[in-house]
Amino acid sequence: MKNAFIFFIISPFLGVIQAFKNYREKWAVNSVWFFVVFFGYTMYRPESMDSYRYVLKLEKLYYSSLSWESFLLNLYNEEGNVVDIYQPLMSYFISMFTANGNVLFAMYGLVFGYFYSRNIWMVLNFAKETKMNMNRWILIFVFVSIVGYWDLNGVRMWTAAHIFFYGAFKYLMEGKHKGMLIAALTILVHFSFILPVGLLALFYVIKLPWTFTYFFYLVSFFISNLNLDQIGARLERILPSFLTPKINSYLNEDYVEVISRVKVQTSWFVIYYSKSIDWVLVILLSVIYFTRKLTSKHEKSFNNLFGFTLVFLAISNILAAAPSGGRYLMVAKLFAIALLFLFYIQYNNKFFNTWLYLLRPFLVFFLVISLRLSLDNTTVMTIFTNPLIVAFVDFPKPLLEFFK
Repeated sequence: MKNAFIFFIISPFLGVIQAFKNYREKWAVNSVWFFVVFFGYTMYRPESMDSYRYVLKLEKLYYSSLSWESFLLNLYNEEGNVVDIYQPLMSYFISMFTANGNVLFAMYGLVFGYFYSRNIWMVLNFAKETKMNMNRWILIFVFVSIVGYWDLNGVRMWTAAHIFFYGAFKYLMEGKHKGMLIAALTILVHFSFILPVGLLALFYVIKLPWTFTYFFYLVSFFISNLNLDQIGARLERILPSFLTPKINSYLNEDYVEVISRVKVQTSWFVIYYSKSIDWVLVILLSVIYFTRKLTSKHEKSFNNLFGFTLVFLAISNILAAAPSGGRYLMVAKLFAIALLFLFYIQYNNKFFNTWLYLLRPFLVFFLVISLRLSLDNTTVMTIFTNPLIVAFVDFPKPLLEFFK
C-alpha cells in the first residue's frame, strides 16, 4: 500500500506502469485502483456524455437542499423511470458536501476502480508462478480494455459489469457462495443485471452439457436480427411493473432510430475492433471445445467457467440484436477473455497456442483502437499531473485534441 500511495502522490499514471511491471507485488493492484480514482477526478465530461448529465443532477441536488425524506419519495414514483439506486444515492450523499463534479466522479472511480483492479489481478494471478510472455500480456491488456477505466463515463452499467464479474468469478472459480451475493447486488447498480444474475442463478441449479452450450453459442453467433416489439412484449409480461418504463425507453422506435443513426455515423474501426474480438473468441473457444478429451479431466472450476461463459455469450449474442443489448456482450467477453488466459496458462495446449499466435494481429488491432477510444475521456491532467497539482489547476483537455 505504501508504494501505491507514493506513486499516487507523484504520478498516478506512472503508478499504473509500475504496477504491471511489478504485478507480483501486493501494492500493484492498489496503484491501478488509485489511478482510476484520479481519472474520475480529472476525466473529460462533455455535454454529449452521461457523465455531464450526472454532474448536472449533482448540482441540482446541492442547490435544492433536498431532505432525505423528499429524496426517497422522489426516488421511486409513478412518473419516474429510476429502477436502480447506486447512482442516485451516491449523488445525493456527495451533494451534502459539494456540487463539484470532479469529486463525484472520483467517488464513482473509487468503487469502479476497486473492482476493476481486483478483477485484473484475479486473472493475472493465474500467471503468478510462471513467466509472462507477449501473448499473455496481450490477453491481459485485452481484458483490461474490454470494459476499460475510461468507461467510467457510463458509471452505472460498467460499474455493475465489474462488480458482477468479481462476484461471479469468485463463485465459479473458487466456489465462494458470497460471490453470488456480490453479483446479485449489481441489480442495485443497473437494473439490467437482472438477466446476468438470473443466468448465474440458473447455472447454479442446472449444469448444461458442453455440447449443448457450445452449439447454442455457435448458433447465436450468427443471429443478427430479432423483432423488438416481441422482445418488449415478452419483457413487459415477465418483469415487475416498475421496470416497464425503463424497458420501453430502450425498445421504443425513437430509441431504435437514434441508436441506428449513431451506428451509421460511427467510424469503421470502432465497429470492426469489436467484431475482431468476436471472431477471435469463436475460433479459440471452438479450439477449447474440440480438445474436450483433454479438457474433460480439468477441474470443476474450469468447467464451470467454460459452461457459464458459453451460455452468457450465447444469450448476449441474441440480445445484441436489440438497441443497447450489445452491452451484455461486453460483460460476457470479460469472462471469455479470462477463460482464454486461464486455458493458455494452465493447460499449454499446442493447438490452442498456434491459433492464438495466428490471431494475435486481431487482438493487437483491438488494443490499438481501445487506446484511441480512451483518449476521448482521458485528459492531460490524468496523465501528466498528480493530486497536488490538480488541487490548484483544472485543465480538462482530452488527449484526443492533440492528435487531430
